[in-house]
Amino acid sequence: MKSKILFLASLLIVSALTANAVKVTYVADNTTVFKNPERGFTEELNGKVSVSNPYRVKNHIDGNWGKNDCMTMPVVLYNFGNFKSQDLPEAVLNGFDTDMSELRNLGLKCVLRFAYTERESDKEDATPEWVKRHLEQLKPHLAANADVIYVLEAGFVGVWGEWYYSKNYGNETQHVTANRRKVIGYLFENAPKDRFILFRYPMIKTEYLGDSNPLTDAEGFSGSVRARMGCHNDAFLHDWGNMGTYAGNDKDDDPKVRQYIAQETLYVPNGGETNIDDDDALAEKRYTDAPSEMSKYHWSFCGSTYAMPVIRRWRSSGLFDTLNIYMGYRYNLLDGQFSDEAAPGGKMNVTIHLRNVGYAPLYNARAAYVVLKKEGGEVPVVTVPLGADPRRWLPNGAWSQINEQVTLPENMEEGKYHLYLWLPDKYESIAKDPRYAIRLANKNVWNATTGYNDLGADVTISRSAPKDPGALPEGIDGVAGEGKACKKVIENGEFFIQMPDGARYSATGARR
Repeated sequence: MKSKILFLASLLIVSALTANAVKVTYVADNTTVFKNPERGFTEELNGKVSVSNPYRVKNHIDGNWGKNDCMTMPVVLYNFGNFKSQDLPEAVLNGFDTDMSELRNLGLKCVLRFAYTERESDKEDATPEWVKRHLEQLKPHLAANADVIYVLEAGFVGVWGEWYYSKNYGNETQHVTANRRKVIGYLFENAPKDRFILFRYPMIKTEYLGDSNPLTDAEGFSGSVRARMGCHNDAFLHDWGNMGTYAGNDKDDDPKVRQYIAQETLYVPNGGETNIDDDDALAEKRYTDAPSEMSKYHWSFCGSTYAMPVIRRWRSSGLFDTLNIYMGYRYNLLDGQFSDEAAPGGKMNVTIHLRNVGYAPLYNARAAYVVLKKEGGEVPVVTVPLGADPRRWLPNGAWSQINEQVTLPENMEEGKYHLYLWLPDKYESIAKDPRYAIRLANKNVWNATTGYNDLGADVTISRSAPKDPGALPEGIDGVAGEGKACKKVIENGEFFIQMPDGARYSATGARR
């Protein structure tokens, strides 16, 4: 049935092909490990900051950081243990800005966390009043550097900011005490409004909201507190429901909590680290579970240095590279159909089918553009925005599409233009830096100098060309299927194509 579904989807494209269009088929590349922003393996940069040494990034990494593993974001953990009951000095706040500038210079982003303690014997974290004050001080600095912050982990509470071993906030089973509720409120009041905040346990979110229903497709990416509140797992693959990560209803490992996370993580990021550091037998037993667990719970980032019993097995078995290829998003171009002529000020048809073969969606907002680059001369470049939202390109092999008529500028020069797909960062500060653009997983499409992906097609711009290129090919409902009659259905983090007769197929075509 898989071949039937894919064939019918392709048939729709071919049937609409006219003499005024060109079709291109692309070759996927799912063996090469390469850099892409906001996904992949991480390393932690942590330590206690002081007036004389406020940095966690500067002097700690350089242009060779993470190069061998194609890393694009460290976990940066600032320990404010020297300032539990006093204002953060200007030197520390300025040091944070310098660190973020260093990330920008290196083409990196970070997973960001703050804490007050780093030893289980020291549970003396700051009071809610001081957490509030520190967040108020940090607010303008977080806003000014949101471009290089992938996600914030809630932090502040407990040892390592992991919301346990705490004097002021109770232990890890007390998910939302009065003081914890205050800190959650302070976080959302002071963090950038377009950034997610990840908490250590799913139950923190459900208890805080008083609602155990996962996000729906309509709620996802809405910008509400509910839509920005996620979970990180720093006990990946461990026993006892990943050491309480999936605990619920007095169970160490509750299937309902796992279903909740599977659905939630289509709309909020998930990541963390494994912590099996003293049991080689457990590491041997669990390390091969990583692909299925990361796929089901849509992991976009994972620590690469802790804990080593599991990491060593990933590396020696070759699994590390597999995880590095599929963690986060990974987009394959499948085929495209484009107008081969268009008029200045007129419309051009752009139809692209692609698959996200990665474990996770893209989470932070990002625009998509078709770029027209003229051959010869001074090489004018025309950039036209698309209406597509890459965050909605579902993972684990699902088909998605761009199927649009774009309007070209009236003052466009005549001539032949080559077409590219450009997925830059949304922040103007780094939008033109190709290190922050998304590279598609296809052979011979990526240009590291520009950050463009070559669509392999040309369009001739001529004032004699028709202003209207005709109808677009009939669309598909987000994934491969039999035209508009099929529906996309999402349940417990899995997505299906539902046919008019009620039959369901997975995103890759298997009957369910």
